[in-house]
Order: sequence, then C-alpha cells, then structure tokens
Amino acid sequence: MLSYQHEFHAGNKADVFKHSIFSLILENLCKKEKPFTVIDTHAGSGRYNLFAEESLKTGEAQQGIKLIFEKGLQTGIKYFEIQKPYLSLDKYAGSPEITRHFMREKDIMFAVDKHPKAFENLQKNMSQTLITAHGELKHLGTVKVLQKDSYEALKALVPPLVKRGVILMDPSFEDESDYRQVTESLKLAHKKWNTAIIALWYPLLTKKQNLLSQMLNSLEDYAKTGINPSTVLRSEVKFISDQEIFELSKSDSKAHLYGTGMLIINVPFGLEEKINIIKQLF
Repeated sequence: MLSYQHEFHAGNKADVFKHSIFSLILENLCKKEKPFTVIDTHAGSGRYNLFAEESLKTGEAQQGIKLIFEKGLQTGIKYFEIQKPYLSLDKYAGSPEITRHFMREKDIMFAVDKHPKAFENLQKNMSQTLITAHGELKHLGTVKVLQKDSYEALKALVPPLVKRGVILMDPSFEDESDYRQVTESLKLAHKKWNTAIIALWYPLLTKKQNLLSQMLNSLEDYAKTGINPSTVLRSEVKFISDQEIFELSKSDSKAHLYGTGMLIINVPFGLEEKINIIKQLF
C-alpha cells in the first residue's frame, strides 16, 4: 500500500521489538566467517529524523525507543548500542541501517521498497556513512537498493548466490491482501531457499485476528511439515492490559494496535532466551 509512511511510526514499541530481534539474528550470522545475504522486503527509508513533523505528530518514538532505551542498553543487546549515537542526533536507525552495522566485506543486502519517497530516501541514506559512537564510518559489504513490489522482488531474489542469510518481512498489514501475499511469498521463499532464516513481523490488532491466525498457522505448519522441516518460533508482546484490549475491541470498528509479534523460521540457537530478555523491557 503506497499510502503507508513509516516516518509516522519509526522507533515505536513495535520497531524496538522487531529491530532488536533482527539485530540478534544478524549477530548470530556474524559468528561464522562465511558471508551472508539479507533480503529486506519492506526496507523503508533506512534512517529517520525523530524531530520530523511526522514523528512528532504521533509521539510514538517517545513512548518507544526513547522510553525503553536506557533499560535496553543494560541488556548488552547490540541493537541498543547501535541506536545510541543516532538518538543523540534525534535520529533512528531502521532495519537497512542496522544491517549495515553488521555487514562484512563479502556480505550483501537487498533493500526493497516500492514507495517513491521511501525509495528516494533509502537510496540517499544507504549512500551515507554509518553513525557510530566513534564517529562516522564507511560500511562494508554490498548494498543493492531496489524500487520494486516487495513480494515480486522476493520471488526473483531467492535463492541468492550466497545461501546463508535472512529474509526480513514487515509489511504494514493495512491492506487485508497483505496477509495472503505474505503467506504465499514466504512459503515460496522457504521452498526455494530452505536454509534461510525468515523473520516475519506482524501487528497485534483488535480487528483482523482471524486473518492473522490463518497466516501464522499456515506458515508454521508449512515450515514444520515440508520436505525440509524447519524450527519455528512465535513470540509476542502486548503493550496494554487484557482489559484495555477488550474495551478497545468493543469501542469502534477501527483496528487498534495493542501489541506485536515475530514469527521466526529456522530459529538460530539461543535466540528464544535472548528474546525473553527483550520482552521484559515492555
């Protein structure tokens, strides 16, 4: 959906959960010298200005990364260390920017976004130096920025030449067709590249719960019972109480975000324990 702009939501609680888990996966891939491929299907702008009008309008970063950051830094999870110099400049590093912090010389990332403005910003941001605690640094590896439909791009990109790696998929889910497209595209991607770690972010909404359950159950069953059975982890956090969720669901026809989750296929060793640490921050 081309109307969606992540600038309004960058650094919110869902981003903190998603990106901190994604950073753990990247850190795991870096444990071996063999290169890896990252396919970021809904890359967005890469980095965001938290003083921009869009961010200030929602205030979501204030209740997300800015609220959680200090506690998160104490966990030793690298995501929070990466965000520290960005936050000092009132910026937020999105998934493509986080990936660049982990890349080595032979690693490759495909960052995909169809939205014209997001693509323009992504191109610009991926050409800039990294912001680190020690100053600006040039990133390693190869970054390819693509302006394409996310699902069609994934179909064309798998399997990549470098067959260690991860697919990160995080559509807005504003359009109900996303649930079907996610299911179909990730099943095909797993079939063609069955060794890939697949990290799917999803929102917990007061509406569309049947669509979400169908998508998650279908993907989980497919991964576990296919020709090459894979481990699967589903992890979720709620931002408000069950009573508040119930009241929101009855209040109107609008879909309210009350939490978020990640579905991981081909789960790296030790990931679940570290995710449990992250969940305690919310």
